[in-house]
Amino acid sequence: MFKKLTEAGINMGVLAISVVVFVGALCALTTFADSAKPVTITILAAARDMNMGDVITPDDLIERTVYEDENAELYIPAEEVNSVVGGVAALPLFAGQPVFRTSVLAQAAIPYRLSAILDQYPGYSLVPLPLDASNVIAPDVTMFLPGDMVGVTVVIAQRPSPPATQQSPAGYFGGVQPTSTPYAMGIPPTPGETQKTSAIDRTAPPLAKDLFPNGVVVIMVQGAPTNTVSETTESSSDMDTTSSSSMFSGLSTDAMLLLLVPNDLREELSLAMQQGDQLVVSLMARGTEEASTPGFTYWDFEALFKADRETVLDATPVP
Repeated sequence: MFKKLTEAGINMGVLAISVVVFVGALCALTTFADSAKPVTITILAAARDMNMGDVITPDDLIERTVYEDENAELYIPAEEVNSVVGGVAALPLFAGQPVFRTSVLAQAAIPYRLSAILDQYPGYSLVPLPLDASNVIAPDVTMFLPGDMVGVTVVIAQRPSPPATQQSPAGYFGGVQPTSTPYAMGIPPTPGETQKTSAIDRTAPPLAKDLFPNGVVVIMVQGAPTNTVSETTESSSDMDTTSSSSMFSGLSTDAMLLLLVPNDLREELSLAMQQGDQLVVSLMARGTEEASTPGFTYWDFEALFKADRETVLDATPVP
C-alpha cells in the first residue's frame, strides 16, 4: 500500500506531518470547547410541591445538575442531603425547583439565615432598632458594622399622665410609697440606710437608664452601604455573622440595627422606644462588670453638683 502511494507521487513525510497537524488541531479545538463550557454542579431540588412548614423527607429531594453561577453558594450540594432531611420548608417549593439555603430551616441553612443564628443563642431574639426615629440619637449608620457591641441609654423627661379615672398611687410624682422602716418604729436609721433611702427617693424623672450595661451585639446593619452589610465580622463574643447582600436587596433602606437581645429585655427596649424622650445609642468596647445599673436622675446630678462644688470650695483657700 505504501509502495503504491509512493509510486503515485505522494511524499510520505508530508502526509505524516499533515496527519500530526490535523490530530493536534482536533485536540486543541476539543480542549477549547471543554474549557468554554460552564462548570456544572450537582445540587438538591424539590421532588414535589411543598408548602411552607412541611417537614422535608428523603423522598422530597432529587438531584439536579446546574451550571455554577454567582448564586452557587446558595444552592445546597447533593452531598449535604443529610443536613437538609428533617428540616422545615421556610418558603413554598415547587417540583423541580432548586432548594436554596434560604428556603429551609435546617442545619445546611444556619450560616445563611438570620433566624437560624438563634440556634446558637437560645434565650435571645433579633430585635430591630430604627436609627432614623425622631427620639433616637446615634452615630451615622455607616459607623456600625455587624459584630459591634452597642449600648442603649433611655432618657425620660417626665412620667406620662395617669388615666383621669384612676387614682395616682402614693409617691407617683416623686419619691416612693411609704413603707414600714425601723425609723418609723422608733429605731433611728444608720447612716447607710439614710443614704440608701435618700437615693431611692430620687427616682422621679428626669432620669437616664442604661438598658444593656453589658452591651448587645449588632447582627445586621440595614440602610448602610452594601459592603458594610455583607461583611463577615467577628464580634467580641467570638460570634461570626454572615449576611449576603443579595438576600436583603428587597428590604427597606431605612437605617436600622438588628440587635441580639435577651428575651427578658425585649419588652423593656420596646417600651423605651415608645416612651423614651431620647434613646442614645453608643458604641462600646465591652460591657460593664455589673449586670445592671441604678440609673441616674436629675436629683442625683444635683446632689453630685453640690458635692463637687462643696469639695472645690472647701479646698479653695480663703483670702
